[in-house]
Amino acid sequence: MQNALSALVIHDIKNALALLEIELEQLNHHEGVPVEGQRAYRRCLELKSRLMGFLTLYKHDQSGLNPMVSEVDIAEFLEDLVDASQSVQMGRSRQGHPVSVKIGPGGNANVGFFDQNLVELALESALNNAVRYAHREVRIWAERQGGVLTFKVCDDGIGVGMVDETVQRGEKSSSTGLGLALCEAVAKAHGSGSISLENVAGGGTLFCMTLHKAG
Repeated sequence: MQNALSALVIHDIKNALALLEIELEQLNHHEGVPVEGQRAYRRCLELKSRLMGFLTLYKHDQSGLNPMVSEVDIAEFLEDLVDASQSVQMGRSRQGHPVSVKIGPGGNANVGFFDQNLVELALESALNNAVRYAHREVRIWAERQGGVLTFKVCDDGIGVGMVDETVQRGEKSSSTGLGLALCEAVAKAHGSGSISLENVAGGGTLFCMTLHKAG
């Protein structure tokens, strides 16, 4: 009974968020939308992404993730991911700067074998954080070394471990923590995969999600 009630509550929350998203999206199509309206829309998208992440992590904790592996065209997958990404469509960082998202350069992977839905969910979370903290640009690409496939997302923001007002308020640690946990669960579901975060020269953060036996 408890599981059934939880499922009903989650279903109700998902429907409410979907309706709110539609209403805010329509509002943002009008000219002269106030900044508060744009922020509310971004917050709605973030909450929706976090809810999906929570559900995926819950499933991982309860019974583990069972990826439905199939052959995927990497270039087409990344193009579809960027085109459909709601954070990319908003195209602005927390500071209000316009952010462009580009595929590559540097990718050398043409085909991979992985669960497209799970990897898409993880990379959308990584993109969301990258766009949020980027200054002007985010890049995403994939590299292969033998049977190991690595997706990389790089932004030109403040970098890992840098302290600013949002970090002091705890906003970054909560959203980024969920996103990293989700990405780690997806990576491990693909054969002892892993994730990493590191600073890049000149400022910014490089996120890597490695999938073993995906090449």
